[in-house]
Amino acid sequence: MEPLGPTEKRYLLERLKGQHGVENAFEGLVLIKAGQGRIRAATKETLELAKRLRKVQQIGLYVAKLSKGDVVLSIEGTQLLDGEIKKNVIELDEAAAEEWMKASPITSPKKYTSKYVVAKHGEIYLGSGRFTRDGKIYPQVAKWRRVPE
Repeated sequence: MEPLGPTEKRYLLERLKGQHGVENAFEGLVLIKAGQGRIRAATKETLELAKRLRKVQQIGLYVAKLSKGDVVLSIEGTQLLDGEIKKNVIELDEAAAEEWMKASPITSPKKYTSKYVVAKHGEIYLGSGRFTRDGKIYPQVAKWRRVPE
């Protein structure tokens, strides 16, 4: 459980600004490195308490993953950034949102500037998806969170 250093945090925030136009990301939260390029967010108090306690495996909420220089936001990460995400957002209707949560590819007529886009249904953010050249978006939904077929 080690917080991101200033250089790593700046890199993450710059990538978020470039990919999604986010100005103020995770204000008031400490970003913590987890395994496999994952990033968790917690309060300063939680981090201090976890340091004093023994045998704490992990703290915070999984909010993002760094994948080959790109930021892949989790469902919770997109919801924490509610209102801040301005670029590369796909609006889904109810049927498409259900397909998204089944992790079925969504076809998009629109082209995006980022490899990863954020899906939204109404006011609810549904996490990130990988946009491919053939115009399809592959939702990054964990298997345990998917809606059964």
